[in-house]
Amino acid sequence: MKHTKYVLWFLFIALALVGCDSSEDDLFVEEIVVDGFLYVNRPLSINLTHTMPITQYYDPAEVRVSGADVRITVDGHEFHLIEQLPDKPGTYALPADSHIVTTGKRYDLWLKKNGTVITATTVAAAALEIDSTNLANSGPVNPDTIEYGDTEFYFHWNDDPANFGYFIIMENLESDWFDEDREVGNDNGSIENNLSAIPLRDTDEFTIPWVFYGSTGTHSVRVLSCGQALWDYVNTTMLGQAENYPVTNLSQGHGVFCAAGVDTVYFELVDLIED
Repeated sequence: MKHTKYVLWFLFIALALVGCDSSEDDLFVEEIVVDGFLYVNRPLSINLTHTMPITQYYDPAEVRVSGADVRITVDGHEFHLIEQLPDKPGTYALPADSHIVTTGKRYDLWLKKNGTVITATTVAAAALEIDSTNLANSGPVNPDTIEYGDTEFYFHWNDDPANFGYFIIMENLESDWFDEDREVGNDNGSIENNLSAIPLRDTDEFTIPWVFYGSTGTHSVRVLSCGQALWDYVNTTMLGQAENYPVTNLSQGHGVFCAAGVDTVYFELVDLIED
């Protein structure tokens, strides 16, 4: 199994668009969005963006927040995160030899930008590993095939009392997932999307029904171990809605500060059902 190497941007795209409707642009107030995902067994790293009017085109490069003072305290030691310029503006991180995120430890965030101070606290969930699936090859290279309308995708992961819950993200990775040649929903009754998000409690396994598959191509399935902060956040996030104010543990702004375990598997979806 392979840990995901990118943060959950999709949870923050909706937040970055919060602020006004098309007839009330003058009411928009720009606020900081904290993509504060620390990952267990990895170095400290978070991302900062800002909200933008719903009438503007969303460009990730245009909403990055540079020049912030970002500090994370653990075990009484304060770490001053460094912005990763020039390659990754808006990303604040430290090298692996500074600190590795550890299950059960408390992390306190303090950041300041243009006079705005944002604080938050979280306790790290347990590391997570998807230890079995019904796929022979679940890696990112040459993943196994799942047939639409026939095969359900089963997977199991390690449970741990340090976790409040779990959060599953299934995503179609093809850039043209919405193309008519890729969609299976119109012809066969599936949900037409490239993203499914599923929160779970008190379980260490799940079977994804084929009806969740919206288009053919390569998919990733990520499972995250949740503390209370992440669980509250993802359960109140309404993707694609401008009026979107999920529960946050931040003192100001939008987003979440959490420390999660994560693992990822992959599969290839094919559609063999005749139209």
